[in-house]
Amino acid sequence: MTFMIKMCRFLFAGMLILMAAHVSAQSKSESYLFHFNPFKPETAGGPQHGRTVKVRFDAGLTSQYYSNDPHYTTGTEGDGAYTLGLKIEIPIQQNADIIVGPDFMHENFDFDSYFFSTGYSFLYNGDLYYNHAIEMDELQIPILYKINFSSETRNIKNLYATFGWIFRYVFYNNALVTNVNSGKFVWEGQDDITSAFPLISPQGSGGIEASLGYQHNTLRNGNAWFFEIEYRYGVSPFIYSGNGEGSNNVEFSLNTLSFKLGLRL
Repeated sequence: MTFMIKMCRFLFAGMLILMAAHVSAQSKSESYLFHFNPFKPETAGGPQHGRTVKVRFDAGLTSQYYSNDPHYTTGTEGDGAYTLGLKIEIPIQQNADIIVGPDFMHENFDFDSYFFSTGYSFLYNGDLYYNHAIEMDELQIPILYKINFSSETRNIKNLYATFGWIFRYVFYNNALVTNVNSGKFVWEGQDDITSAFPLISPQGSGGIEASLGYQHNTLRNGNAWFFEIEYRYGVSPFIYSGNGEGSNNVEFSLNTLSFKLGLRL
């Protein structure tokens, strides 16, 4: 996980450098922009289109990366996650766009920890006899700056990158607690996760997103399909209560790496 975090930080730094270079290049000639195009330009038989507002649909599978207190949790594992998105892409420069719209993300993970029933008080002895299986649904709203590394109106194939800020809102979460030794049911409940640094609501927080993508364009109308690798870093950790009344109060960070396929129409 430490390696992945270092790689993602490197990606963020690279994205900032690319953005600065791209904005500077906007004031230069078109031939300068095309100088860095890794693909051979291809043109269709029909007339080229003008860039217009487009709608993006995407879906993807997600890897989850956690950071939580090793003294009070152990064996944290992701049990599968996916994302669905619907966004608007708005041209703002010759080779740049603003992307905004909602994403739905479903996440599952579990870890071993302690558990104190409501109304009982115990001295914590370090034994982590209870498995906590968490199911979580987020509404995420990114506001992204998109850089096209070549003209999408003149090239069928182009690479792009995005970088921006996201609002995260956990609108559903369910915790299922079972005994590790016997497998017996202990407790189940909802609304057990809040943000350490809440934004707008106790379940709201902020984040940073960066991605690299490949886009295959239809030159006559600007439609396209795309493949995207996207990393999202949560600025605020989450707090897991445990039984709705503070049994655990485990703080954890959740970042994601998604592989997405989509259409732009």
